[in-house]
Amino acid sequence: MKTNVKISNNLIEKLQKLHDPCFGKLYGIVIKDTIYVLGLQVDKDDANILYSFPNEVDFCGLFQSYLQNPDTDTIIQRCNDIDVTDTPVFLGIKINGNNNHIVSHVIESNKVTDASYVPVKLNEIYSNFVHVRIRGNLFLNSEASETRLQESFNELSKDILSGTLAFKLPKGNVILTGKDTGNNTVGLVGDPTLGDILELNQSNEITQKKRKVEDDDYSLDIINLNFIKKVSNDKYVVDQKQHAPVVVLDKKLADVIKVPIKIDFLSLIQRNVHFSTLYNIMLESILKNLNLFENCLYVVLRENEIKGKIDSPETLHFFVKECGHFVTQIVFNRSTEILKKEREALHDILLISKQYPVFRKGNKYQFYDENRKNKLLLNPHKGLKSTNNSGKVCLVKGNYEYYHYCQDKIDDNGWGCAYRSLQTLASWFKLQGYANKEVPTFKDIQTCLVDIGDKPSSFIDSRQWIGSTEVSFVLNTLLGVTSKILHVSSGEEMAFKGPELVNHFEVHGSPIMIGGGVLAHTILGVDYNQETGNIKFLILDPHYTGEEDLSIVQNKGWCGWKGTEFWDKGSYYNMCLPQVQIGV
Repeated sequence: MKTNVKISNNLIEKLQKLHDPCFGKLYGIVIKDTIYVLGLQVDKDDANILYSFPNEVDFCGLFQSYLQNPDTDTIIQRCNDIDVTDTPVFLGIKINGNNNHIVSHVIESNKVTDASYVPVKLNEIYSNFVHVRIRGNLFLNSEASETRLQESFNELSKDILSGTLAFKLPKGNVILTGKDTGNNTVGLVGDPTLGDILELNQSNEITQKKRKVEDDDYSLDIINLNFIKKVSNDKYVVDQKQHAPVVVLDKKLADVIKVPIKIDFLSLIQRNVHFSTLYNIMLESILKNLNLFENCLYVVLRENEIKGKIDSPETLHFFVKECGHFVTQIVFNRSTEILKKEREALHDILLISKQYPVFRKGNKYQFYDENRKNKLLLNPHKGLKSTNNSGKVCLVKGNYEYYHYCQDKIDDNGWGCAYRSLQTLASWFKLQGYANKEVPTFKDIQTCLVDIGDKPSSFIDSRQWIGSTEVSFVLNTLLGVTSKILHVSSGEEMAFKGPELVNHFEVHGSPIMIGGGVLAHTILGVDYNQETGNIKFLILDPHYTGEEDLSIVQNKGWCGWKGTEFWDKGSYYNMCLPQVQIGV
């Protein structure tokens, strides 16, 4: 049967930009006679990124970029390690500049056979697939040696596969069991598919509300599952252990480590798969998470950084726009330099630009059910209608939080707009991973300005305004962010700042604080028509005093496109343009 090869557009763009010869692995989903190729890994220092991809995304092929001809013998030999398909994919990339030529093949009966490929947009992939997120807690107690740890992880894996786990939707009493009778579910009528589950209950507690990723035309649906451990056997299960327990006592001195393991992993599954068939897939997801955890733990132990009880590391999911898929990382508490080297290595093997970070803690994917402690609106400009300006649209890159009047039980109506704009800017640097500090409070901001000598001590706890200059001081002092100050002598001059603002959003992508007269706002983007000179500004207004209601914020214009008439002709304005450092 002919193998259909479908390749993510994001992956094709990466391969077309390769400049140097290299080998690498391809990862994707195999469904009957179709292979969806979603990701890659460049061969480098025995790195293995497989366990960081969602479950069901497997090693499915190889690629080679070359100047003359591919090394087909090596490709055929290496494809013997692929077990998810009998016809692995091989992509040959002939390097010829900035638009390489890609040729698709499959390896069949140890022969390289031509096979045309179909480019696939991410909206097509994610309209047919659902992410299922599994979470729960495990614990490992082991002697602190690699051999004993391997044995302990093997024992834990066997326990997981023994049928003692069940999976529960967060809301209600819907449980998926490992029984061999019925449809393995409790609390569901019939045998719904994952698509049915999404339509049946779109509540926050079961599924993440569909939301767009960045500024692209695709959305992600995520179903949440928690695993629980059965404390008693099923009635029809016969216990095969007919003997008394055997205890072996081995007395010796040994270092012991106690490892809390928080399972948190994703599977990428077709929408038409029935919920009742997920049991084994969820077990595989837990085991894949364990493999990732185990590999990371060995690296840390070899550095002799940790002994005894190990603090629970963080599991972070990143939806990397350049890749078009999730990458999961387990991050232990280690030195800043080591973490930076690991991020750089990850950028290299995934062919991601090193101009900006994508794997810092602040870059983690914002799941709907983890919508931050203060429940602030995230990216309220998403979903706004475009303007009729027909110009070049340049917007803020990444995520930010909407700070406005009367939040945090502070009545700052009439004086705190610049503080709120500053907080929005600070949230952007935090969520992009450029800053590890929390968004500064009003007290933090005022104390900072007093400490650097800009304000007298009486400024603390006052209701005095601040402007763009003070905003730049605070960003630099608390977050290490430098800013460019752009001045206009009247609101009319804002009409001529299109090229400079376009350049800022293209190069830096950070939101801009603007202060003039007695008001401050945040600029999130511009629509600049170079031919006509017309410009529209995407404004986030901190003067809003209502609840965190996106429909009100958008429909009432608290976040929306404004023309040059928005600016007061009789006021001068200063803009604080935060600058972004290049690096991971």
